[in-house]
Amino acid sequence: MNAIQHLQNQGWTEYQNRFKPHARCFYKRYNTPTRCSCNDDKEGMQVCVNYYKHDDNESFEIELCGEANDGTWLELKNYSLSSDIEKAIAVIPRLLATWETFANYKPTEQ
Repeated sequence: MNAIQHLQNQGWTEYQNRFKPHARCFYKRYNTPTRCSCNDDKEGMQVCVNYYKHDDNESFEIELCGEANDGTWLELKNYSLSSDIEKAIAVIPRLLATWETFANYKPTEQ
């Protein structure tokens, strides 16, 4: 099974991204305790997988972007990931954990 079929079989939805014309882009929502503030009407967080192929070389990048309750934004991107789609998407829990840490950070007074 190729990478595109694997993503589609795992429930990823393909979409057009005009900023990435050379990539096939997919998204999926993950159940997380903290939602993006500007998308708080939707469950969890959206993660995007961008698939690139040049000649016989395949690569992926995985993105997560969200707004915390204080109005600050975070954009996380893992790129130059393995051409093995299962290994590439294995980094998603790390991105989601980073989002949760960022979104729920409470600074201490100094």
